[in-house]
Amino acid sequence: MPNNCLCWVISLNPKAENTEKLIKDLHAQGINAEVFPAIDGRGNAPVLEGGERLRNSLAMVRHGKCLTGSELGCYLSHLRAVKKAYAQGSEYVCLLEDDVIIEPKFAEVLHSLLSKQLDMVRLMSLRLRRRRVLEPLAEGHYLVRPDRGGLGTQSYLLNRLGMKKFIDHAEGIYEPIDKVFDHFFLFDLRVFSVEPHVAQELVHESSVAKLWSEPASDMKLWHRLAYHPVKLWFSLRRHVYRLRHRAEFAGAIMPDKHIGKTGRLR
Repeated sequence: MPNNCLCWVISLNPKAENTEKLIKDLHAQGINAEVFPAIDGRGNAPVLEGGERLRNSLAMVRHGKCLTGSELGCYLSHLRAVKKAYAQGSEYVCLLEDDVIIEPKFAEVLHSLLSKQLDMVRLMSLRLRRRRVLEPLAEGHYLVRPDRGGLGTQSYLLNRLGMKKFIDHAEGIYEPIDKVFDHFFLFDLRVFSVEPHVAQELVHESSVAKLWSEPASDMKLWHRLAYHPVKLWFSLRRHVYRLRHRAEFAGAIMPDKHIGKTGRLR
């Protein structure tokens, strides 16, 4: 792995069977990966650092709920990994959660992406989207540009500009981390994907808990009144972004064949 790219596996348990296997498999493909200690939010809510701040009012308006401690722990695990990579001067950071396994072409695809200076590339995702096929990568794999969010943070690559955009936006916390990336149009994060995926999610749950909680029962009247205007504002932002970048999404179509082995892919 080139010196300008860090590769970390986010895990609460470095000794877990799949965490150790994932590190071993990455090393076997020539990637010098290490464990990044996840933030544990299962007990008390994690303490915020630096510019991190909760935007609970927006969370209630947008989603009818605030992040639980576990959801916040997952969020901060990704945010702080990216912040650390950026602070260390890395040109790229590749992050994987500890509930994935990698495909044989993972390293080859990753290496092919390091010369392209792309803000973000999802190496797997959970949702099928219309996308524009751009160019071949390693044998049998292609770079694509989805026109909507692909869902999931199991495995992805950020370049330095993408790190900066993400950090500046994500320090205001109001929704799960994968929704932040799906709302790329709010902070001009240019998001790409790899087909077929070069990582797949295991059936069992990751130690980086990220299950979205049920809606809160204590929504205030003003939260309910603000819901539709705020939703409209977000929708307008998405449509304006797509209009401004319409050439980049032109010709987007749904995949016509299987693009990943993850069971929850839909």
